[in-house]
Amino acid sequence: MSRSAVIAVAIAALLGMGPPSVAAPSSPVRSVAVEGTAFRITLGDGTVLPQEKLPGVVLAIGDGSGQQRRIRIDAAEHDPKDATGKVMLYALSEQDAASGEWRNACQPDPDGRRLGFPLAGAFTTDMRHVDAPGRFLITCTAGAEGKCIRFGYRPWRTVPDGTPLAAYYQACVRMVRADYCGDGVGHTRNGTPIDLFDRIGIQADEAAPGMTLEAVWGPDGAVCVNHTRLPEVLTTEALGAMCPAHVAQRCDEQVPALLYDRSFGH
Repeated sequence: MSRSAVIAVAIAALLGMGPPSVAAPSSPVRSVAVEGTAFRITLGDGTVLPQEKLPGVVLAIGDGSGQQRRIRIDAAEHDPKDATGKVMLYALSEQDAASGEWRNACQPDPDGRRLGFPLAGAFTTDMRHVDAPGRFLITCTAGAEGKCIRFGYRPWRTVPDGTPLAAYYQACVRMVRADYCGDGVGHTRNGTPIDLFDRIGIQADEAAPGMTLEAVWGPDGAVCVNHTRLPEVLTTEALGAMCPAHVAQRCDEQVPALLYDRSFGH
């Protein structure tokens, strides 16, 4: 199979609408699955396409509205920030339905790169990551969902003592988005610096001068909040009115939680 070949598969999975399926009987694809952050594309003869053969593959992905989005894999690489060599990153383009033009599917991440990858499962409307057998979503490295994978909180992994990282991943997504109430509503802006750390050795406390403890986090949002990240977006007082239990208690690094973060907002 040539690098420029188009593999037509219907994946009603971006918004958790269903499992992958072959678009037509003549399709050479048997299945499309996700392992970690890697696409695993199996052909009809049982051959699994190696990662270096994926550039040029085009996926037709259901968007939940009955329409399909055409996503092309332009490049594949191992994440240079991942010491284990397990995280795959992809340059992805999306075809404009009207003009046929291909455009980068991702916004620039903190390193200025536009990359993404698939992630098994789905996110609910309140941004809860849930298991969804046979389904996956595509996320970008600029988004909270992608950043938290690259921070080391991979929901399919466990720490050495056997503790699953799924709850840490969920807490991280809440934290990066400043989703204090755990309702899926974020209160931050792209590019706002934070320092995150944990007690399990994945992220160390490396705060910049002037940063103070913002909040401590669990999978349902902030366990407690010292101050909001961007007072001009949401004040601590306004947050107290929205989620009274989050700000009506002592909040320091001794509060039991999964993740902690520092920021400049106070």
